[in-house]
Amino acid sequence: MDFDENENQTHNQNINKNRRTLVTLFVMFITPVALAYAAYFGNWFSAADGAQGELIEAEKITDIEDYGFYRSDSKLITGQEFETLYWWIIPIDTDRCDQACVNLNLHTVNQTYMGLGKESTRINELLVLRENSNIDSGAFPVATSQFSNIGVKALEKTHSGKDKDLPANYIYLVDPLGNIFMRYPLVIDQQDAPKVSRKLRKDILHLFKYSRLG
Repeated sequence: MDFDENENQTHNQNINKNRRTLVTLFVMFITPVALAYAAYFGNWFSAADGAQGELIEAEKITDIEDYGFYRSDSKLITGQEFETLYWWIIPIDTDRCDQACVNLNLHTVNQTYMGLGKESTRINELLVLRENSNIDSGAFPVATSQFSNIGVKALEKTHSGKDKDLPANYIYLVDPLGNIFMRYPLVIDQQDAPKVSRKLRKDILHLFKYSRLG
């Protein structure tokens, strides 16, 4: 869209035009996510079709930029890289979840991801481990972060203004604006994996239905 001034219009007319353009862009971006939130928090679904995961209370929701996630080359994953897509973030404390536990949960999430078919382009996955972890994540995308005794340690200055560590050993759903708003306990028994996978898929497909991002 053109933000340059039109020679045939007054300065004030050009300012108003550019302001309307910015408002339009903002509405185009925020509306789909707002609709998706309204679908859950406004109880648009019946009890049988409601959220399968645990919705995090509004005052406890933190932002993905409240934490530092680093690639293997030590480069920080920026907030901009988390934008426009939903994410499954899986911070794991390996003192309480060993290699077999990690394998089971990554397999569950990845099977769900592949089961989304063409819709999988609208969500990304990320395993988060403590620095110097010896866990083998295979081909699963992985980042490292600083951990406290709770989970991923919040940065000194957080984006949300909340100083809250992110509890480990959950599968988190992050919206395209960076809000960490839903979570699922890790799978502890292979027999439970299909049930957890169905829950993950059901929730993300419901959100996709009300969001046109991606």
